Amino acid sequence: MEGQSPSSQSGILKESAEHKTSTTKCCEAIEAFKKAKHKTGFSPDLILAPYYSHEAGVKAKLESVASSMNITALVDLYANNVGEAINAMQSFSSKRLIAAWPWVQILNTRGQYAYVPQSPIIAAMIAHTDGDKEYGFSDSYSNRVMNGVVGMEHFIDFVMGENCDADRLRNAHISTCVLAEGYRSWGGETSHEDTIWQDLARVRTFDKIAQAGQKAAFKAIDKKASQLYFIKISIEELLRDLKGAKVLIGYEVSWDEERNTAANVSAGKFYLNIKMMNNPIVKQITLEFIYTDEYSSDLIKTISVE
Repeated sequence: MEGQSPSSQSGILKESAEHKTSTTKCCEAIEAFKKAKHKTGFSPDLILAPYYSHEAGVKAKLESVASSMNITALVDLYANNVGEAINAMQSFSSKRLIAAWPWVQILNTRGQYAYVPQSPIIAAMIAHTDGDKEYGFSDSYSNRVMNGVVGMEHFIDFVMGENCDADRLRNAHISTCVLAEGYRSWGGETSHEDTIWQDLARVRTFDKIAQAGQKAAFKAIDKKASQLYFIKISIEELLRDLKGAKVLIGYEVSWDEERNTAANVSAGKFYLNIKMMNNPIVKQITLEFIYTDEYSSDLIKTISVE
């Protein structure tokens, strides 16, 4: 390192080594979430690594663990402006990740204003939304006030109905923050290549239903096949409740005629198809204001009254 003293060189090397160690330990901690249920009896629904998740290795580990556990991971982007944040999304393509930018300002426990990553705040908002009502997991955390947030590290232009920073970030699948009747979350889309799975609320709704269905299927394993009738009934009852709660628009449960061959049935292998449509989250409303003169006669009638 030319132009630097040996002491400064050793300091840089030490800092680099410490950073590498911290990143490695962070990845190990994320990997440990896979054993959470075995050790604690509980399995996480959201995982995050504030202050570390902008690192490519940490982000990759979060994505890997979230995908294997069928849960959601939250990451924070490192960027100095909107363009850099959007460019950073080129390495994202997963329904298991939510990317957030920029950092937001809060009053910390020491009574000082500080900028912090969005990911823990978003995680808290998702948890609150989940618990706010029985099927809260089917709702979006977006367009809700971020309690405790008093500012943003970078200015985000937001004008409803116009091309602005906030919508450019959202279209790039970045969860951001806007100032509109308080500081609000704005986004909640994943970066999955299939637009169907870019809606986090849909992803999490299907995850919850799949978990419930798998529990029912687990109880049928190693039982007589005639009891499969009750598995189908229990899943239909669950979906009926979700439809009544406006979580689902419709559903259909049926045995797969093509895959349930005589050979598979004899081997004890059965395939149940569950088709459903969730109640979509509104992402955009376009208002067209059109001028017309067809009411001119009404004006003439009004001014002609004696």
